[in-house]
Amino acid sequence: MDLHVAITSDHPLYFIGWGVVLFMIFFPIFIGNNASIRVRSNFEKGWAYLLLASYFAMTGVSMIRGEASWATSLLCHMCGFSRLLAIGYLLSGKRWMGEMVTFMGIAGGLQSFITPEFTHGLHPVYVFDYYFNHASIIAIGFYIIFAHKQPLQKGAWLRTFGRIQLLALLALVVNLITGGNYMYLMEPPIVDNPLIIQSESFPYMHVVFFQVFAAVHFFLLQVVLSRLKVKRTLSY
Repeated sequence: MDLHVAITSDHPLYFIGWGVVLFMIFFPIFIGNNASIRVRSNFEKGWAYLLLASYFAMTGVSMIRGEASWATSLLCHMCGFSRLLAIGYLLSGKRWMGEMVTFMGIAGGLQSFITPEFTHGLHPVYVFDYYFNHASIIAIGFYIIFAHKQPLQKGAWLRTFGRIQLLALLALVVNLITGGNYMYLMEPPIVDNPLIIQSESFPYMHVVFFQVFAAVHFFLLQVVLSRLKVKRTLSY
């Protein structure tokens, strides 16, 4: 049974999602800038553990409902990798993780709200996990800049683009083993998105343009986010 559901802008969940994004961007920054170092550290750990718990809750429900599979339930999509990087950054403060989740999270997460696609249907746990995870991976890049006072370093976009090629290779291997479609390398998403370009003569044309648009998105994010002026007060 195909459980994929793509919602459009006339669906109530569409605007709820954008409300979650705004909350997840501004609330952590408020905590980061106004709480003590101890409170902020506990907040970041709680954020990381909630991201992890949300994934296990979603996976547990899908297993109970008989919907989980190796081909659909692993964290091998772009936003799944971003979740792992976000958790890793919140728990360790590793700068390279922060760089990656900033670009991958904002670029991929925004697309997930512009054209939402629920791969396991609209069960409440799935909806919560989808919005909480995608809003978190969008928000964490801004949190790093405005709460941790760590502006992007020169060439960060290019380093991240190179690293996601390794993630894409890993996803491809997993797809070949499980028959999955992680990172949409085998088939394009079902959503109506102008960035999804297909060709009848070349079935993987969408992947080529995914790469092109990812590079463009990353470069533009580097230009925009690098212009944000923050005072470096913390070191990790």
